[in-house]
Amino acid sequence: MVVDLMKCPSCQSPLAAPAPQCPACQLTLRRLDLKFGAVPRHAGFLTDRSETLPMRSIKELRVLLSLYNQKFPQSLFSVFVVDCVTNGSIAEYTFWLGNRARFSSLSAVGGKNFDVLLGLDLQANTAALQVGYGLEKHLTERILKRALAQAASGFHAGDIARGIRDCVLFVTAQMRIAARKAESSE
Repeated sequence: MVVDLMKCPSCQSPLAAPAPQCPACQLTLRRLDLKFGAVPRHAGFLTDRSETLPMRSIKELRVLLSLYNQKFPQSLFSVFVVDCVTNGSIAEYTFWLGNRARFSSLSAVGGKNFDVLLGLDLQANTAALQVGYGLEKHLTERILKRALAQAASGFHAGDIARGIRDCVLFVTAQMRIAARKAESSE
């Protein structure tokens, strides 16, 4: 069995389990709170703080994300698009948002958090995909990298909506595989 450890969003050091701070760089959520400030307002499923996506694309993506949520009601897939992350990277920002914004519910913490969050920094041309601790064994770092690779051609072509769609479809397929494995092991 291959164990795929998560990594610190700041220094990329491997983390064997959720920890109050990164053993290598001492990153904590409190430090990220100081770095990023108040949690920004967000809309259901998709927030475009960059105001780049056409309204038609936003509506189509929200329908797709809603379908994901209908297929996997325990898991909420959210997307957060920004112009620029100041004072940090999109990986840090997405990790922080995933832990602070409570996109699905206040009780979705620790191993009960099955949420997925895609963060995009358009100015830096970077993306990050964060999953709740409850999904880490099903959507490993390797799978998350593959999901971002699926999205890359759309992002590089300037078609942000296509990149998001490709990422969501890939994660949906991986969730189906994980659900089948879980059902067959029962």
